[in-house]
Amino acid sequence: MAANMRVPVLFIAGLGRSGSTLISRTVGAVHGFCSVGELFLLWEHGVRRNEMCGCGVRFLDCDFWRSVGKEAFGGWDNVDIDEVLELHNSIVRTRYVPLLILPQAVPSFQCKLKRYTEIMSSVYQAIRTVSGCDIVVDSSKTPAAAYMIRHVPDIDLRIVHLVRSSYGVCYSHTKIVRNPNYGNGFMRRQTPTRTAIEWMCLNLTLDALGFLGEPRMLLRYEDFIARPRTNLQRMITFAGEPMGTEELPFHGENHVQLPRSHSIAGNPMRNRTGLEPLAVDNAWRTELPQRTKRIITALTGMGLARYKYPPFDRNTACAR
Repeated sequence: MAANMRVPVLFIAGLGRSGSTLISRTVGAVHGFCSVGELFLLWEHGVRRNEMCGCGVRFLDCDFWRSVGKEAFGGWDNVDIDEVLELHNSIVRTRYVPLLILPQAVPSFQCKLKRYTEIMSSVYQAIRTVSGCDIVVDSSKTPAAAYMIRHVPDIDLRIVHLVRSSYGVCYSHTKIVRNPNYGNGFMRRQTPTRTAIEWMCLNLTLDALGFLGEPRMLLRYEDFIARPRTNLQRMITFAGEPMGTEELPFHGENHVQLPRSHSIAGNPMRNRTGLEPLAVDNAWRTELPQRTKRIITALTGMGLARYKYPPFDRNTACAR
């Protein structure tokens, strides 16, 4: 692909614990797609903290990311990380979404946004060049990142709005999950009430992207698990890369073959390779108290109806 062509970017947006890591890695296993995880965490988790890459080595020791830094900037040492993080922290925040919709309303914000997105454009270009892939898969998820990436020059953006049942997401956020990427640390936990509010607000904010004219595809996590071939083919076609189903990385109907990845941050399954089972975790049915289920229904009922999820006393997983 010529260096001066726009970089196709498939951006996966949604709330954490909605299956974005599995889905982005599945897409990344398709020829021509390069999944890099949550790229909006590149500067803090990668360049500054030098945390583990998905391949199992430290970011600055990873041949892939070292080559990306060299291609984009002549090396990560040439990046003023304090400047970039200041830009990032003053732009990629939920409270700045209104300004990301209309940045010209505040010239100082628009100036920062221009500088930051030019830097990110160099990163996307370098990822495409180093990987040799046509399409970059970015699972940064957050609405602020989704609204920011619209302004990155020289990319061809397609947004996958990933939704999972609010019951499953709320339960997942209560589980104790060790994250080996942070030593003896654990993934963040929070109450079902807080998660339900976040689920509702985040998905409505992502819905609003449709009014801005961005190419957007809605994908329910349960549908992907129930019909992985069909829905992966949908994403590939949506990204503009026609491909036959015989080339998809599935073994039977219930497993996907995951190659090594160079993903930034995220769920610990980003480090796994080989056959990965595809199954919906419906433990919330027995583990969540009935009172908690009723609270989740009250807080997310409008969204459940919008995304065609039945209430908790019926089966929310799509039949095979």
